[in-house]
Amino acid sequence: MPDSTPQENLAADQAEPVRMIHLGKDEMNLAEFPITLLTDRVPKGKTVIQYRDEIFDEKTGKKIIRKLTISADNANGLPTAVDDDVIMGLIQLTKKTNAFTSREVEFSRLDLIRTLGWPDSGESYRRLTTSLKRWLSVTLLYENAWRDNRQGAWTTKGFHILDNIELNHSRTISAQGELFPSKIIWNKVVFESFEAGYLKTIDYGLYLTLRHTTAKRMYRFLSKRMYFSPELTFELRDLAFAHIGLSDSYSGNAAKIKEKLQPAIEELESIGFLKPMSKEDRYFKEGKEWHVRFVCHSPFLVQALAAQIPSEASLLAKELITRKVSEKKAEELVKKYPAESILLKLEVFDWLQETKDKRVSKNPAGWLVKSIVDDYATPEGFTSREERLLREAESQQKLQAQSDKRRRAQLDHNRQQGLRQKADERIKQLSPDARAELEARLLAEASPQVREQCANPGLARLRDTLILVMFRDYFEALIDREETQDVPA
Repeated sequence: MPDSTPQENLAADQAEPVRMIHLGKDEMNLAEFPITLLTDRVPKGKTVIQYRDEIFDEKTGKKIIRKLTISADNANGLPTAVDDDVIMGLIQLTKKTNAFTSREVEFSRLDLIRTLGWPDSGESYRRLTTSLKRWLSVTLLYENAWRDNRQGAWTTKGFHILDNIELNHSRTISAQGELFPSKIIWNKVVFESFEAGYLKTIDYGLYLTLRHTTAKRMYRFLSKRMYFSPELTFELRDLAFAHIGLSDSYSGNAAKIKEKLQPAIEELESIGFLKPMSKEDRYFKEGKEWHVRFVCHSPFLVQALAAQIPSEASLLAKELITRKVSEKKAEELVKKYPAESILLKLEVFDWLQETKDKRVSKNPAGWLVKSIVDDYATPEGFTSREERLLREAESQQKLQAQSDKRRRAQLDHNRQQGLRQKADERIKQLSPDARAELEARLLAEASPQVREQCANPGLARLRDTLILVMFRDYFEALIDREETQDVPA
């Protein structure tokens, strides 16, 4: 199966933006073991995944077996690579929205889709809904495998990652003018781990650029383990099956395991996270077991990329300079004032210029600088670019939904008309004996009231109409079943 993320397909038509370092967070239990399949297709009938390893627990001085079992129902199925990305996106939104101070996280679906790096399309919204519904039904059972950071111990925990979801399909406004966002509520076990600080910093922007799902999983796991040591060695099968999530069907074939891991390793080498190594240096054998070695190119990827990628401050300064603020003043502002505040003032400034407001007519750059320094209040009537885009997108979605509804209604009408015509043809083709036999059967199955009406000599015309209706209903249902069975699954 292809080892690539759905973002490749969803965003294939988008030009690749200039990437800024985007520091995010990852929950370390979720980085230690995979919680999804690596692929986007679940093998038929598969509803359980299991990962296990054996480690030495320094606190108890004993070896312990850790095991994670992921169970799904038949209706929603096991989580896949895309669902892993959705959880990562929700972690970033929680950090952004409330800094991990509340289990309840409000968001717009568009904001989450943008956080995931997906295009604003109907397919993205559909896939997001599928993923969130799936996480409500998937059960994770960690046996001696969930690290409780407050206890400093491995514990056994069973839970769903999300306790509740609320998806509002439009930015509905109440009578009081309030917007109704979507929201999720994290499970208490997961959120307590957030609160306990069992989180690590990752370059989330880099995570989104990785093409291979194996590379994403490897990046999360290795960046967690490399916090303490820039050089790590693993038993090859343990890494591949317990921590990356390769199929254990390769367990007896070390060459195949290496082949499956190689694209991810090469991708992590190409972006400067892993030090490039020859296969002879990367893999070595001790006794009967193969091992694999990794060396971090830099203990912190941010340092490795900082010289190549513009920082947020330098990009903000550039934005100010393009609006005629002097280079010296721009650098002074980005050092002294929060980036969020400057970004808002830039948006307000652009909005005022678009609306030809007199406040920015005489000395635009001077007004912009003073608005940052004096922290001007947001003017009445201002709507951010994101909110304008959101309203436009929701309006387009509403129009599309109405169009789809009309189209479906027309298709239903046309299909019903077609069924009626085909049913009438079948009725005409009935022989007198077949017609009498079918009529007797349908009357026997009819309600007592219908049978009584058909038996009344004074209601002969009504009887003919009732029999015709029953014949049509019978043949329409029969033809519908026949045509449905002919449609490929």
